This record gives sequence, structure tokens and C-alpha cells, in this order.
Amino acid sequence: MTVHVRPSSVYPDEPSGSAPGGLLLRTRLTGAAAVAGTAAWITGLLIAGNEVQDEIVPVEIWGSMAFLLGVLCLVALVLSTNATGGGKGRSIAIVEMVLFGPALVWCPLAVAYDGDTPGWVIPFDMCWPLSMLGMLVLGIAVARVGRYRGLLRWQFLLCGLWLPVAGIGQAVIGDDGGTLPGTAWLGLSYGVLGLRLALTPRIVLPAPAPAEQSPAGPSR
Repeated sequence: MTVHVRPSSVYPDEPSGSAPGGLLLRTRLTGAAAVAGTAAWITGLLIAGNEVQDEIVPVEIWGSMAFLLGVLCLVALVLSTNATGGGKGRSIAIVEMVLFGPALVWCPLAVAYDGDTPGWVIPFDMCWPLSMLGMLVLGIAVARVGRYRGLLRWQFLLCGLWLPVAGIGQAVIGDDGGTLPGTAWLGLSYGVLGLRLALTPRIVLPAPAPAEQSPAGPSR
């Protein structure tokens, strides 16, 4: 019986033997960056407390910058594995990565101007929430394409839901503790995703292709 195993199409530009090893290392590093960035922002939010509602708190801003860098690594992983599909699907991840540039620049600008920001900084500020809205779009695309398996297929969508969860939590609870729902969601979505990628990077690998059996009978 002759058995043929089809190579995965997730790594079309890499040799089938070397792609998984390189991908697993990138996945581990991506997960570590996501965990570190998420932990940094959660720490900043807890330290700042309700002060973030009315003023710029440097420790929270720098924590959010570390978080953005971690999420940027996540989007790069999605792009490298075609998890949003080809063609227009890839453009979702590319646009999201472009949005992270101005959002990252806004962080030091916000600290430097300490709330008294000039008008030309506003577009950079807008890219921060837009990048989080982009994560919702990206999460929907990842779930729809189904390149990832099991829980991982839906975890990016859970991450993308941070913006509505944080917004609804703020509206319902108000200034006193209004940041807590969003802070908790950060840990449950981005934090758990990062841990899974760092500890079990093989979850990004595609399902093994079914073996094809030759009808010609046993091989000699």
C-alpha cells in the first residue's frame, strides 16, 4: 500500500521540514510578548485606578504601549500563518499592523504633553481605539476562516471583544471601578491566549492532512 502525505498549505513559502520548527519558536516568542505586554498594562491599570478616567497616568500609558507591542506580535503571527485567509483576508492583518504604528507613537506623546495635547496629536490618539476595533474585525476573520483549530480559532475573537466589554463596563459601573471589567477581560482573553501560545505552540499547526491510499495495491 502506497501512502502519500500532503504537505500543509499554511507554510507555502517554507520547506515542509523547516517550517514547523521556525513557526513554533516564533509562536513561543509571540506568546511570551503577549503575556508580558498584557501583564504590564494590567499592572498599570491597577496602579492608576480611577485616575485614568480624568488624567494621563504615565505608568498606565507605558503599560498600554507594552501591550500594543505584544498584540502587534500576535497580528504578525496571524499574518504569517494566513489565519485570516489569502487575498483580502491578509489585508485585514496588514491594515491592523499599520494602525499600531500611530497608536504606539501616541503613547510617548501623551506622556510628554501630559493631557495638554495639541491638535496634531489627535489622529495618533484615534488610532489606539481603531486598532482595538481592528482586533475585533481580525478575530471575526480568524474564526470564519478556521485555519486554527479548537479554542484557538475563537480566542482572537474573544480578544477583539475587549473594546465593547470595556466600554459597556464603564457605562454600567461608572467612574468607580469602571475599568475593572476591561482589566479582567484583558487577562482572560489576551493573557490566556499568550500563555497558550508560549506553553503549547503546536496549537497553531494545522490538522494533519488525511493520508491518500493508492488503489494500485501494495508497493514493492
